[in-house]
Amino acid sequence: MKKIILSFLMLSALVFPSGVLADSYSQGEVDYQVSIDKKIRPIDDSNFYDNIGRDQKIFVGDDLMDFNILVENTGKDILYNLIVKDFYPVVNQIILAPGEIDKINRQVSWKIDTLAVGETRNFTLRAKVINTNSSMSQTNVATVCSNNVCDRDTATFYVATKTSPSTGSNDLVLKTGIALTLSLAALALRKLARGY
Repeated sequence: MKKIILSFLMLSALVFPSGVLADSYSQGEVDYQVSIDKKIRPIDDSNFYDNIGRDQKIFVGDDLMDFNILVENTGKDILYNLIVKDFYPVVNQIILAPGEIDKINRQVSWKIDTLAVGETRNFTLRAKVINTNSSMSQTNVATVCSNNVCDRDTATFYVATKTSPSTGSNDLVLKTGIALTLSLAALALRKLARGY
């Protein structure tokens, strides 16, 4: 008889599942967080910087620069289908990028399918300075977004028109002629004074 009652109770739990405490299987509160960090470096420097100030370096035409983008899952849940976009200023031409380059909208975009908790992904872009009409600061913006979260970071640098340094060669011929004439005169006077 005990077996029949026990079988009946198990069957009733399967037929009427509302009696089962399902909330004990809850995943709890969802915590999505993402961060993006954008840095820049001149091609001849081994260090990346958050920004490059005017006193550190001014980029001119044909200079190369690298941008480093670090995406990190700082939350407590896996992130899916992250879209990373890098918006570059009009002074740059992208040479190397991890995704599709849209020259009309001046952006590079790519997808990260999954990013585990605490996982980071590192990407590098290389750009060339092609347009330096005047001295001004430029800001390169990077964003990362999923359906749940977004983050944004920037890297600022300065550009200027390339100038040729003053060498003082405007009157070089005149000064050379005067020096040569004085040298010949001194040589003639010496010869005359010595008698030979």
